Amino acid sequence: MNQFNFDLGDPTETEPTRLSVSGLVAGREVQEIYLVTSKDLRTTKAGKPFLRLKVADRSGNIDCMVWDNAETAVLGFEVGDLVRICGRVTEYEGRPQLEATTIVAAPVGAADPRDFLPSTYRDVDELLDFLRFHIDSVYDRHYSALLHNIFDDEAFIRRFALAPAAKQFHHAYLGGLLEHTVSVAALCESLAQQYPRVNRDLLTTAALLHDVGKVSELTYDRMIDYSDEGKLLGHVLLGVTFVHDKINRIENFPEEKAQMILHAIASHHGELEWGSPKRPKTLEALIIHHIDNLDAKIKGFLEIVEGSRNAQWTDLRNLFRRPLHVPRAHHQEDDFLPPQEEDPNQGRL
Repeated sequence: MNQFNFDLGDPTETEPTRLSVSGLVAGREVQEIYLVTSKDLRTTKAGKPFLRLKVADRSGNIDCMVWDNAETAVLGFEVGDLVRICGRVTEYEGRPQLEATTIVAAPVGAADPRDFLPSTYRDVDELLDFLRFHIDSVYDRHYSALLHNIFDDEAFIRRFALAPAAKQFHHAYLGGLLEHTVSVAALCESLAQQYPRVNRDLLTTAALLHDVGKVSELTYDRMIDYSDEGKLLGHVLLGVTFVHDKINRIENFPEEKAQMILHAIASHHGELEWGSPKRPKTLEALIIHHIDNLDAKIKGFLEIVEGSRNAQWTDLRNLFRRPLHVPRAHHQEDDFLPPQEEDPNQGRL
């Protein structure tokens, strides 16, 4: 078992007096503080300015519209500010939407900042145990030394366990990087069993390290955003630099093994236009690219449909830029075949 005790909070749990975003349903009157994550001053076809916002707390986010006095309202706060909103929840394209009658910046200390950062619903200590399991499954002594050199650092593992995996679209919450990394490692393990020619230890090491640069790329104080390093360099270059430095501290680390792991990290976005300085040129790098993309897409899909659980289809404004089908929450009883009675003569000749 791991030695750390992480408590990121329950993303559905808020103070009793607080109206969380997840509790906003059509018809509800609202007077609450939320975090502004985006704002955009627009104009209607009739030429009237309006303000479109996205506001959030740790339970989720919601679109917020300001139809009156938008040009004045937009000057009163910035993205990343906490605002007090008075208004009403309506419904647009099958999703709740907040319409604000008044919106003003909230005074400092008016709310607990921890209420505004979403976090993984998974148990972080359990995820760390899974991470340790994958680390301990690597038998190549050089790759094993590299993984232990990185993840045995208590200060680093705390940052790694808290970091989000993205600013938006998938795993964009505290603990998201750890959750995504463990998922990619587990999927790679399944593929390695299916294809024996895969270098399993290289693949597992690459899976655990492919997004390590996101620890430095993203900040998560009041809201998830990019650090200066993240904006200037990006997590791919930050990850390659970080791992290369760790390799250089390990005595007699083979050059070819170093190149293989660094290439897998450098190429995991797959295509140059997707921010990858190199395209995958080894089997393990190719697998990392596709598994990383698959896990991100699956998680992104699930998050989108969860946000539209009261509709049959999502709207077009999502990662996939198309409406997605929202499955029924539960199967009906008659969806299943009845259990077969056991034949006492089955198996007899």
